[in-house]
Amino acid sequence: MTPRDALIFLSLAAIWGGSFLFLRVTAPALGPLAVAALRTTGAALVLLPLVLWQGQWRGLRPVWRTLLWSATISCVLPFIGLSWAAQHLPAGPLSVLNATAPMWSALVAWGLRGEILGRSKALGLGLGFGGVIWLALHRGTDSVSLDPLAVVVALGSTLMYAMALDHSKRHLSGLPPITLSAALMVCTAAMLLGPALWWGPQPALPSPHGSALPWLAWGEVDATVWLALLALAAVCTGLAYVMFFGLTERTGPGTALNVVFLIPPFGMLWGWLCLGEAVSLDMLLSAGVIVLGTFLASRSVTPSKKP
Repeated sequence: MTPRDALIFLSLAAIWGGSFLFLRVTAPALGPLAVAALRTTGAALVLLPLVLWQGQWRGLRPVWRTLLWSATISCVLPFIGLSWAAQHLPAGPLSVLNATAPMWSALVAWGLRGEILGRSKALGLGLGFGGVIWLALHRGTDSVSLDPLAVVVALGSTLMYAMALDHSKRHLSGLPPITLSAALMVCTAAMLLGPALWWGPQPALPSPHGSALPWLAWGEVDATVWLALLALAAVCTGLAYVMFFGLTERTGPGTALNVVFLIPPFGMLWGWLCLGEAVSLDMLLSAGVIVLGTFLASRSVTPSKKP
């Protein structure tokens, strides 16, 4: 990896780690539906011009039905789920839970395609999910453990990522990655933007102004929330995809995917620096166990001997 790619690698980890900070700011103010809709709309506006410029959009017409289903399990459900979880979980733990996606991928490959886990993967899954339980039971300075339902929703969202990846490999493998990403963002925005605009912001706490019509509540949203949403959509989703796929082309997918191991430390760092979230030794140790389990579980799989 060249020094330039190493800098991009670290920047990408910092950007994706920052997405949980921005989720933590936007989700309580706007609600899960609005965050998911506006996040994907902004990302689509970043990615779509690149795809149109490359002349690849017309090739998507034969697979639009497949793309709609893929968008549902790769963006609609997990983005809404993570946004809901961000209303109840600190940014640091949420970024750690998000890192379980490779573990779910190993389980999906084993359950749906009959791939052998092997000792290393089995150990990784045991460590990873043990670390999740440890993190969920963690008690901070306020002696309150993480919301169990929010933990389950966050894990379910990362499971959707794993299922979506398996679906894309089987049905959409012929599409260039950035074209597929742009198409998924466009499909998700098309499904969510209308309902989100109609319902308006759905904050965790009711608006003190008591707006009678939902669309009038948009003017009550603080400018800080809009800036966080812009960063989440344009930088953490749109620009990050461009950076990631460029890095993949130059260094290979195996090297580029290692960025997942640096996202939790950055997620905890941004939560501590910007939101004043406590980071205890117990939390760091459980995060380390999860990252180690993720590393072991995401190693190359051994194909099954079944016909």
